[in-house]
Amino acid sequence: MKDILGKTFECTCGRIHEVPDIEIVESSIKSAPDIFPEAFFIADLNTASLVNLPERRSFVFAEKRPLTTVENVNRVIEESGDFPEIVSIGSGSLTDIARYAAYLSGKQFSCVPTAPSVDAYTSTVAPVLVDGVKKTFKAIPPRKILIDIDILRNAPIDLLRAGVGDIIAKVPARMDWILSHITNNEYICDFVWDDIKDLLKEVLLRSEDILKREKIAVRTLMNAQLVSGLNMVIMGSSRPASGAEHMVSHLIEMFHEERGELPPFHGLTVMIGVFVSMKAYEVLMEEKNLPVEDFPIDERRKELLELFDEKKVMEFLKTYEGKRFQRVDLEKIRKALEDIYSEFLPLLKKALETIDVTSMIRKYRREFLSKIVRLSNTIRDRFTILDVFDEMKLLKSFSREIF
Repeated sequence: MKDILGKTFECTCGRIHEVPDIEIVESSIKSAPDIFPEAFFIADLNTASLVNLPERRSFVFAEKRPLTTVENVNRVIEESGDFPEIVSIGSGSLTDIARYAAYLSGKQFSCVPTAPSVDAYTSTVAPVLVDGVKKTFKAIPPRKILIDIDILRNAPIDLLRAGVGDIIAKVPARMDWILSHITNNEYICDFVWDDIKDLLKEVLLRSEDILKREKIAVRTLMNAQLVSGLNMVIMGSSRPASGAEHMVSHLIEMFHEERGELPPFHGLTVMIGVFVSMKAYEVLMEEKNLPVEDFPIDERRKELLELFDEKKVMEFLKTYEGKRFQRVDLEKIRKALEDIYSEFLPLLKKALETIDVTSMIRKYRREFLSKIVRLSNTIRDRFTILDVFDEMKLLKSFSREIF
């Protein structure tokens, strides 16, 4: 990863890629105030105790897990005053809050990860809740990242599970991208896959070691997260890292947030999405038969209204109805996906067992998860395996039979 930081290069995909110059510092988390002597820090009740924060240049959220909302972003902008840089001490939500607040206020941004749970640390986008709907906004990359491997490997076990769940999602996300490239002629880049696939395989093979908090395995997971974030920067979008599995995750998270509930850690809901995508690709690649069933727009609207208010439903349906794609060529898709499917599917199955996806699935009623699966392709214009099933009128039967 360090070989490409700060570089600009012409890729075989035909585009020129620019990689931000991010400084990676390995040190004790206690040294953060000295490493960032002019920065304003944000933390939450869980992470504030890890650092002796300078009282006059820090803000601690009163919650253990603050959500990435417009309100929290504005709060940090206000609290940070004239300080030239905002530094987050935390994982996904705090990182996104700090990143977007820094972008909006024209400041620099750096981060101190406290768990290898997400790929947001090196990213330049921030998913933010706006009136209860998760939207992705342009932001900025970090100037510097402080890595304390002992803090990372001693993170709560659910954050380690979430980290594995989030990073292995890059496999079905890649398959969805290939699928859309074939079906819609969507631009695709091989560099960002070649850049991460060996790290992904190592994480998949060492998922048990990660949960045992082995230092080298956790470092591999963290490296994979940093590379994944950079891949999104290189592409200018989350396409290399997010497909149908993240749509499943976002819909579950928004369901909780709609009710004022704190959703599970992001990677834990993503692992449910990975399970769904994996099962969908099994159906596609193994040519399994499913009943053909209509899922008319009126029925889709009715089911969405059972989960969300009318304003959100109208927004979702507008996105869904704007989707356009060409005729699906199943044989061409199967041929293009054959190698990645055969190489990674067995590893995905084993990793999902290791991080116990079943326990996450059992937290929800079967009928609810089935509804989530058949509605997930409504919330974003990104083309995925669920759109293929939708076009073939298999989505409804798949959503019922998967669980």
